This record gives sequence, C-alpha cells and structure tokens, in this order.
Amino acid sequence: MNLQLDPALNETENADALQGQLEQHDLVRLLLADRRSENTRRAYAADLNDFFRFSFRSLPSPEYVRQFLNLPVSEMTMLLFRYKANLMERGLAEATVNRRLAAVKSLVRFARRIGLTDVVLEGRVVGERIRPYRDTTGIDGALARELVNSIDTTTLVGKRDVVLLLLLLENALRRAEIVALRVGDYEAEKGTLSITGKGRGTQKEIVRLSPRLQQALRDYLSASGHAESVTAPLFISLSNCHRGQALTADGVYKIVRARAKACGIRKPISPHRLRHTAITLALDLSQGDIRRVQRLSRHARLETLRIYDDNRQDLQGEISETLSRYLSEGESSKSV
Repeated sequence: MNLQLDPALNETENADALQGQLEQHDLVRLLLADRRSENTRRAYAADLNDFFRFSFRSLPSPEYVRQFLNLPVSEMTMLLFRYKANLMERGLAEATVNRRLAAVKSLVRFARRIGLTDVVLEGRVVGERIRPYRDTTGIDGALARELVNSIDTTTLVGKRDVVLLLLLLENALRRAEIVALRVGDYEAEKGTLSITGKGRGTQKEIVRLSPRLQQALRDYLSASGHAESVTAPLFISLSNCHRGQALTADGVYKIVRARAKACGIRKPISPHRLRHTAITLALDLSQGDIRRVQRLSRHARLETLRIYDDNRQDLQGEISETLSRYLSEGESSKSV
C-alpha cells in the first residue's frame, strides 16, 4: 500500500487525506496480504465472500466493505447474529461457523487497527462450542504396512506415491506441508527435510527421514529428472494434462484415496487420516509416550495428544465392559 503525505498540509489535514486514501483501498486485499499462510488467505477470502453475499448480495467490494464498517455497533452485531443463524440453518459444522465468524471479526479488527472503525466485536457474537480432534481414527498398522508395500515402485508414479505415503505415515506430515515442499528443502547429506509447519509462518522446521524414506526420495528425484532445480516443487503432477506442475493439495488427497481403494481398504482414507494413523501407531509402539510422540506430531499442546491416547486405548469402552461384568455378576448371584 503506497499512501502519500502532502508536505503542504498540516497534521490534521494529512490524517484526513490518509483516511480518504485508505477508504479507496481494497481493505479485504490488504487484510489477506497481512496473512503469511496461503491456506489462511484462501480460507479468509472464501469466508468473507460468503458473508458479503449474505449481507449485501455481492462480493466484498471497497464500497460494500465501507458500508459494513460504517454501521453502528448495534446494527453490525445484529447482522453478524443473523449471519450466524443462517450458517447454522445451512447445517454447517460448528468449526466452519466459527471460522467464518472469525474472518468477519478479523476484518473489523484490521479496520480498527488502521483507524477505519472503532467497533469492537469480540465478546458480542460468540462462536459455537466444539471439541477438537474428536475423531482420531485412521487404519491399523498392518493395513498401513500393506498400503505402502502394495505400490509398484518400478514406475515413476509409484516412486512418487510411496514417498508421499511414507511422509504421511512415518513423519506425520500434513497435506499442506507436503505440497509446500521444494527440492531444495531436502538435504541428502543430513537426511532431513525443511518443512513449513502449521502456524509457523515462513519459519522452517527440520524433520529427519528414515533410511528407507531417504532411499525412496532419492529414487523418485533421480527418475523424475528435476532434482537439480532447488526451487522446483518436490512433488509434481504426472498426469497428461498437468505434467510437471506442482502437485496440489487436492492432488495429494486423490492419490491417497486411489491408493487406499486399490489396496482394498473400504474405509474412506484421506491424508489426514494417515497422519492420525502415524500418531496413533507411534503411541502404540512407544507405550503411550506422549512427549516423544509430540516431536513427531508437532502439536503445540500435549492435551491434543492425550485425546489420541484415550481413543487409542478406548478407556471408556474398557471401563464400560468392567461395569457390565460387575452388573452381570450381580444378576447371576441374585438368580442363584
């Protein structure tokens, strides 16, 4: 944003002039540019588009954004309440409702930072209460092993896909982390990958690869022919239409689904379910060592891994069976 001060104007006049220049700017574009993560920018754009379609029957043009920000706090709050009710009527998940409300609040908060409104929405419209990470189910270890070993690695597609699956199952990478990888992120001498982790902005995290994965990665890069270009995407599409282009998040999802189906796995499988599989299997193999597995999962909070551990052990199911046995024994002794 290139705002201009006029040396011929005093401080108050310059402030008014800057305010006018800001109002002419596309505030949504400025908000998105203020976010580092491409995934966050994409989600915010979609959510704000949805809000303005509901509120103004239009995309968020500078004019409609200005109209929204000029609303009194009571009208702005009521509009957000009506939007929340609409989201719930559409049957959207609680997390989606909360994310869309958060996008609108972020727009207002950003506008307040640069002096376009003094409205504070925090605490006025509260999101839905959710329990994150309720479903941590994946597939068992034997199926995971079969899924990897079922791939024909004599083809370039097979060489690529086995590396993808191993990154999900051995290093518990997220889909967005995989598609962001570049050839230069792999350090062959150290056997490591530099990844852009969730919530870390542009800061890189180092993950160590197993000898098997290192060999699979070298085989893939050697066969693909793009190992010398450090800025090239690590994973490329091998389809006729998009050959050589960066593999997208949707592409990773389709590869995982297709490989699971070809392996005879009936349960719907996604990249994130394979990440769940890796974390749960790691807890099994480490006898529930949550702190060690946190290094693999890179979850910020240990409480998240405790949910994985509880689901893995099925503590509720075990205690329910104990109660059932006790109650059944009571009935037996009573009948005697």
